[in-house]
Amino acid sequence: MTHCRAQDSNSMTDTDSKVMVQVAFKRVPNKTKHPLRLTLKHSMYNKDLSVCLITKDPQRYYKDLVKTHDIDVARVIGIGKFKKKFKELESKRILCESHDVFLVDERVIPIVPRWFGKYFYKKGKAPIKVDLKKKDLKAEFDTATRSYMMSNLGKGTSISIPCGRVSYDNEQLSDNVHAALQELCNQVNPGWKNIKAVYLKSDASVSLPLYTALSNSSFKIKN
Repeated sequence: MTHCRAQDSNSMTDTDSKVMVQVAFKRVPNKTKHPLRLTLKHSMYNKDLSVCLITKDPQRYYKDLVKTHDIDVARVIGIGKFKKKFKELESKRILCESHDVFLVDERVIPIVPRWFGKYFYKKGKAPIKVDLKKKDLKAEFDTATRSYMMSNLGKGTSISIPCGRVSYDNEQLSDNVHAALQELCNQVNPGWKNIKAVYLKSDASVSLPLYTALSNSSFKIKN
């Protein structure tokens, strides 16, 4: 990470750039029906978050629900209102720029991507699913805001997962890389057997190798 930090400080921007863990697969993994939620140990954000929550209708019920559980949410939008109010690209752009994280009720998340459009994804603000039926709702929100939704699995032999920022210390980055890889392997068969290599990369650095498989033994990917 010393190299990543040095490269980042020499760039023409003073932003705290993201650090990505890049995973190369031996074979293209099976495409998942829905995006996978990978939860990191430490948040990707080093500031107070502005969270927007998109829910099932009725909107008022969920506004009261998060208030009852003392959860800090900047805005709650019912799916019906979202469809009506945020049809145009400009309205979506303003909404996207107004909040850091977009949490979406897992019961409506399958239909949300087509309403979000490409702008949210380009800005790195893909919707993150949240289970609003959980008893410990505050803990569920904490987990969700430390998570990343991986939607491109099965489209190629490599993926990139945000795991921190250049300003994070080595222990924080190590914790997040370990958490991301562990969750990936737990949710995607056949786990480590299909991982060819792992790299770490910031916006301004070269890819730094963390792991390379020594064996290319054959295996089958099960559905």
